[in-house]
Amino acid sequence: MKSIIARLLMAALVLGGVGCSGGSGPSNERLEQAFADGRSGIWLSGHGILVRELGTTGSEQRFQVRISEDLSIVLKRDIEAASRISAQPQDRLSFHGRYEFHGGGGTVSRIHPDPSQPGGGG
Repeated sequence: MKSIIARLLMAALVLGGVGCSGGSGPSNERLEQAFADGRSGIWLSGHGILVRELGTTGSEQRFQVRISEDLSIVLKRDIEAASRISAQPQDRLSFHGRYEFHGGGGTVSRIHPDPSQPGGGG
C-alpha cells in the first residue's frame, strides 16, 4: 500500500506541473550548472516548457523540453513503471530524475516513481 501511495504522490509531482500557466516550478539552477560543467549521473529537479513529444521508443515516452533560451533537454519516462503523461506543446512540466550530459543539452531519465532511487525516483 505504501508503494502505491508513494507512486501516486510522485506522479502528482510530475503531472502537477503539466499545463500550469503560473508559478516557476522547481529551480533549474542545479540542471544549468550540471550542463555548464558537463556533469552526468546527477539527480535533480527542474521545470520547462514542452516543445514537443518525441514519441515512444520501446518502453520510454520522450519529450523535448525548453529550460531556457540556451538550453533544451529530453525527458524520458518509463511507461512500464508509470503511466504515460498527457501533455501539449507550451505546457509547463516539472520533473525530477537523473541527468545525463550531452553537448545538445542532456537527458533527464527515470522520471517515474522508483523507491530504490534517490528521493523515490522521479
